[in-house]
Amino acid sequence: MRWITLGFVFFMFVIDYADKAIAGFAAIPISKEFGLSPIQWGIVGSSFFWSFIFANIFGGTLADKFGTKKVLTFTAITWTVLQLCSAAITNLPMLIAYRILLGIFEGPFYATAITHLNKFFAPEKRGMATAILNFGSPVGSLVSAPILVYLINHFGWHVAFASLGVCSFVWLLLWIFFGKEQPEGVEKDNRLVKKMIPVKQKLRFSDFSAAMLTRTFLLTTLVSFSTYWFSSWSSVWMPTYLVKALNVSSTQMANVAAIAGLTAGFVGIGISLLSDYVLKQSGSHTKSRVMVVGFSLLFGSILLYSITVVHSAAWAMFVMCAGAGFFHCAMSLNPHIINRLIPGNSFMIGTYSGLVTVSGAIGPMVSGILVAKGGSNIVQGFNNSLLMVVILSVIASILSLLFVKPDKINVKETSTLENDTENVMV
Repeated sequence: MRWITLGFVFFMFVIDYADKAIAGFAAIPISKEFGLSPIQWGIVGSSFFWSFIFANIFGGTLADKFGTKKVLTFTAITWTVLQLCSAAITNLPMLIAYRILLGIFEGPFYATAITHLNKFFAPEKRGMATAILNFGSPVGSLVSAPILVYLINHFGWHVAFASLGVCSFVWLLLWIFFGKEQPEGVEKDNRLVKKMIPVKQKLRFSDFSAAMLTRTFLLTTLVSFSTYWFSSWSSVWMPTYLVKALNVSSTQMANVAAIAGLTAGFVGIGISLLSDYVLKQSGSHTKSRVMVVGFSLLFGSILLYSITVVHSAAWAMFVMCAGAGFFHCAMSLNPHIINRLIPGNSFMIGTYSGLVTVSGAIGPMVSGILVAKGGSNIVQGFNNSLLMVVILSVIASILSLLFVKPDKINVKETSTLENDTENVMV
């Protein structure tokens, strides 16, 4: 059942990121239709994250209160309605309003999905499970590019948007009938465990605030903040970068994006499997999570920086395809560092995720300003936006490698049933 569950949340994540990325693929026709400047398009790209940040945090709270399956069901319903109604968008304010609403209802997904998967997978297998979940990010945002670009070119961007609503609806129907709140037999295990383990005190706000002020939480969040900056750049600006700066056609752009997504996903899964192996062999979260993420991010930053020095379209496309996975691995492994602070708590993961996605709110706007600063030299403008990613990532990875020590954390457990049974799951 756990693999079926992983399949469900994976495909929902594919839809989630396709919802985010489709605006980037439609950037040129939408900008022409509404007469948008680079700065205005940056605002459109960022508007999704204005509400997404807070929805991440409060969505995690809803999952703790109502259960993960119900929250996932509700989010799928709202995605379906919003995407099917996108045909009504006729101007810039409506486009921004639509993106804000989409951010509200997609915000709760990630923290809820992580918490849901943690019920089905043991700790030493969660890195791999989360990496497969996160593979939905490049599949949805990049691998789907040829299909979405084809729909945009032949039927218009309104139809392409609505097609994702149909996908959400199909997923919803299957989830209602086949999705599970927790593994079969867990209720029986829960009754056994409750007889053996004393009931733990519920956590207070001071417990959360203390955890959030630790170097582990702050610097791990900073690392993910920098990688999400690159992820949002890829969704909002990479299609335009490929077409305008590298002079490729929209079809070639879609193919490059698809290859980049697949490569990033497989590299990310490979790094996560390595991390799980190191954890199993050493038992050290510092070696298996912090060091693996830190050095991967440094290597990815070097590759990204090389684009601004080696002025070659072929090299730039190679880096976009091969280098992105070194950034994406942080999004697979860092939640498990955060989970060391207060295991299995959706609010904690939601707060982390919400803070990380602040970069999605400001990153596309800052990138738009940097691109505009390049003036007629559009290549230099995009290089400026890439250098911003490199600077953030290098600073974050070095600080993390120096100061994040999750092995020294005094783990504070919650009183939720799922954590009591964590060790009986396989």
